[in-house]
Amino acid sequence: MESHLAISSIWEDECLFEIRISGTNGAFAGRADCYTNRNEVEELGKMLEVFPKSVIDSFEFTTRSKADISYFSVSGFCTDNSGHTLLAITIAHIESFTNVRNENYKVNFDLKVEPQAINSFGKQLQRIAKEPLGKTEAVLKNAI
Repeated sequence: MESHLAISSIWEDECLFEIRISGTNGAFAGRADCYTNRNEVEELGKMLEVFPKSVIDSFEFTTRSKADISYFSVSGFCTDNSGHTLLAITIAHIESFTNVRNENYKVNFDLKVEPQAINSFGKQLQRIAKEPLGKTEAVLKNAI
């Protein structure tokens, strides 16, 4: 199984923007539909388009706003002087029901990626933030 991280837009109303996140490092995999907004996706894309600016750069991002909804988080830092990056990814699918136990599935895994792959992924995320629903998928698949 090829290592990757993929994000696409799936639903929207006047306040929320729902994305589908899926990813695997070859051993662990997860998928969730998470609420965010177009501005957050665009800001993550802008940050990743130029990441890293130096080998001491790091970042953190999460869609989580409440304890009982699905979320996605990613953080990254450089592992060497060439800008190779380790991404720590969490994908959590959480469904809440009245009077019933919540469904709660969560996966944590790391991906090692090259700077050019992160920059390209950032550009793709910016397109998702601007284009109609489902038109673009951002895929980070250049694991090292």
